[in-house]
Amino acid sequence: MRKLLFLCSLVLVLGALAAVAESAEINVTVIDNAFRIGQEGKFNVSITNLAKEIQRFSLYSLQAGQGWTVDPSPPKDRIIEVAPKETYYTTIRVRALENFAPGIYTLNLDVASDLGEKQTKLLKIYLSPEQPYDYLPAIKVAVDMNDKVDPREPVSIKLLLENRNPLDLANLVIKVQSDIPEFAKEAVIDLPPLEKKTVEFSVIPNRFQQPKDYVLFFVFLRAGQPVKVVEKKIEIVALMPAFKTDVTEVGKYFKIFKEVTITNEGNVLNTQKARAPLTRWESYFTYGEGDVVTFNDAKYVEWELTLGPGEATTKHFITNLRIPLYVLIFLLLFTAFYFYVLPPISVSKSAVTTQSDEEGALSEIKVALEVKNTSSRPVRSVALIDYVPGIANVEKMIDVGTLKPTEVTHTARGTKLVWNIAELEGKEHRVITYKVKAKLNILGTFSLPRATAEYGKRKGRTGKAYSNIFRLST
Repeated sequence: MRKLLFLCSLVLVLGALAAVAESAEINVTVIDNAFRIGQEGKFNVSITNLAKEIQRFSLYSLQAGQGWTVDPSPPKDRIIEVAPKETYYTTIRVRALENFAPGIYTLNLDVASDLGEKQTKLLKIYLSPEQPYDYLPAIKVAVDMNDKVDPREPVSIKLLLENRNPLDLANLVIKVQSDIPEFAKEAVIDLPPLEKKTVEFSVIPNRFQQPKDYVLFFVFLRAGQPVKVVEKKIEIVALMPAFKTDVTEVGKYFKIFKEVTITNEGNVLNTQKARAPLTRWESYFTYGEGDVVTFNDAKYVEWELTLGPGEATTKHFITNLRIPLYVLIFLLLFTAFYFYVLPPISVSKSAVTTQSDEEGALSEIKVALEVKNTSSRPVRSVALIDYVPGIANVEKMIDVGTLKPTEVTHTARGTKLVWNIAELEGKEHRVITYKVKAKLNILGTFSLPRATAEYGKRKGRTGKAYSNIFRLST
């Protein structure tokens, strides 16, 4: 029974305390809490009445009179009356009455309500000496940057600084020292007592900086004297990009002079193959420094080079398009000459065996001469001349419908046959046949010599056309 009564009483007390705790909202904000002995600090206090009735609040500090003064301003605000749902603002002034050592102090501000609520707020004080105190600078430094540096990219260096004592570090000089000239930086900052600050440097390195390990020194100077040195090790990474090629060209009368500037944009000595593109057509007419090669189904002029960091060299080659132009002109002239000298008459010779003995030897042959005017204009005074070897005789019997020879004579070359045609119309085609009889049976191959067609040309000149040599075999 006693336990039950105790629990009920405890619940009622806690409920009453909860009700009291919710009757007001008190907030303290800093106006100035860093001051010297003989000066005063200020805090702003807001009191909001959350109850449904008027409340009176008392503001006091148990540390007042014990080396400190903690008073509301104006003094009448030691007791404040606040209507329901209203907020009242007042100022608390703090002063040190004794020569306390510079440092950080915490004072209590008590706010008591006539409803029985009491809240305690802490007032944090940074007390500086009346005269500058002979502190040694205490700076905490954190360096935020990449350990591996790509010299092609800008580098960001962040220094996270913290002043760890009440010494005011005004005009603090920060110097960055290194074997890399681009990292030599300097900044001047103020670092108030117990404050934190971030300092950032932006560095654009030399893209050809030698790759190796380096050390950055961050030197902090106060009144010209170093107070702290921080080291940071970094590594410049090796870069081996493909050689850069820039092509310039000058053309003169179908001859293109090309100059290629090849540059090593890396930061180490490098050996590579550099290429300048060509069209497939240009590749046939290009000569000079370098070799014409095929790479990935494309044509290039190629050089194998060794270049140092940032080193550049120049190569030259020529694409001579005059060569195909000369060839084209030659072909056109040759074609024109060919058609100019091409006879307008074509002659072809053929023959068949009309008789042979039991052993297959040739005894009688029929020869056909085919004459054609290949042009569209008439050709006049055509004389067709053929020779029959002395081993055979020409038959006097001529086939019906064929043109008779106008001349049959015996010469050292054999029997000469001549047919005269007054005119061949354009595209006209004639066939002349005759028979020869072998004096002896012919075994093996029998060759019939070329026939010749002579025709009249302009200005009394004469042109000639020749047939093929025809061979018969037994």
